[in-house]
Amino acid sequence: MTLPSDARLLEPHLGLVAKLSADVASEVSARRNNGVPFSTDDEARLVEDLTWRRLTSSGSADNGSLPLEVEQAVVRRVKAELYGLGGFDLYLDDPTIENMYVNGADRVFVQRAGAPEPERVPAIARNDEELIELVNRWATTAGRMERRFDIGNPRLDLRLPTGHRLHAIMEVTRRPTLTIRFPFHRAVSLQGQLEFGTVSPQLARFLQAAVRARANIIVAGGTGAGKTTMLRSLLMEVPGHERIITIEDTPELNLAAFEETHPNVVEMETRQANNEGRGELSMLELTRECLRMSPDRVIIGEVRGAEALYMLKAMSQGNDGSMCTLHADSARGVASRVRAYCAEGAHGLPTTVIDSFFSNAVDLIVHIKQLPDRRRVVSAVVEVEKSEGETIRFNDVFAERPEQVAEFETMPSQRLMARLELAGLGWGGARG
Repeated sequence: MTLPSDARLLEPHLGLVAKLSADVASEVSARRNNGVPFSTDDEARLVEDLTWRRLTSSGSADNGSLPLEVEQAVVRRVKAELYGLGGFDLYLDDPTIENMYVNGADRVFVQRAGAPEPERVPAIARNDEELIELVNRWATTAGRMERRFDIGNPRLDLRLPTGHRLHAIMEVTRRPTLTIRFPFHRAVSLQGQLEFGTVSPQLARFLQAAVRARANIIVAGGTGAGKTTMLRSLLMEVPGHERIITIEDTPELNLAAFEETHPNVVEMETRQANNEGRGELSMLELTRECLRMSPDRVIIGEVRGAEALYMLKAMSQGNDGSMCTLHADSARGVASRVRAYCAEGAHGLPTTVIDSFFSNAVDLIVHIKQLPDRRRVVSAVVEVEKSEGETIRFNDVFAERPEQVAEFETMPSQRLMARLELAGLGWGGARG
């Protein structure tokens, strides 16, 4: 995939862009202060006109010899600096980019879908000071509440109007560092996972039936294993009439974008405190709140704290078919991770009680991992057997195989199998 042409064209002319942006902004402000009324469209046209005038003026030695394509790129960039997202505007509409990493103004990388490694791209600003200034402009105008990014507030999480999620940090790093996660606008499905080799036909049929049977599912795996993509695929199997509430710290599922298949979706997002220390909404609070909103299914983007207990409550009090992702190195390791998370928010709750709660709330654990060749595969599907006792018991329905998709190992319990059959699986589907 080639870079946007403007990126390379503008790289030697960022100083000119900065000067033109400052000059044009000053003149527009002066006209506004003189009482000249502007609509947004009028002001944008004025910015473009003023920029062209300065570019083509005979007295400008810096830009008198620029090729037309460079002048056009400069004009676009000045408009982006004043009304858009600066140098990031060049990349925001690129559907191949999943993440962008900025380790200082001139050390910028993009991670494209399916690419083995990040790709370095031109500088996003002339220097780190300009980069910080740009982030502060976003924080002031783009967020739901005014925020700052400076020495006193060296960390910033921000959702841009375009749906991109920004994390910025400074002072504890040598240079200001940004991580931008791009919104996922493509529908993914189990069929797509099958085509990518993440699941086998047999496993895809099983998971499809599990979702339709309203099994409570935890998708587990390591960082970058593809947990969120698998969760999206499972959600596409949910019947369209159901009311789904998603809770995320970093919005990634983007289920509401597919209104034609899932019209009744509520997306909830955590919120940090404002500059006065007020207004914070945590995963725990949102998970507790959503149970009052009559969901058919509760979906937590990633469980990583005390909200685990309320997730189990959702799974066991009539919201069957609820799902979440969780970081774990193995399917069986999920139980100990949930145990630790529940203990964080339930002081004094015995481990045996948590284990019993877990056993009776969770139906399936789908573990996914990334292989050395960067292929992602479902490595195991484990049933959590219902038990009256305090010990968690597992049934390896699809067992791990070296460097390949998990293979069918053991029949599900009669209780789960009956539900899967009603959802259309059948014995032949389970066996192959």
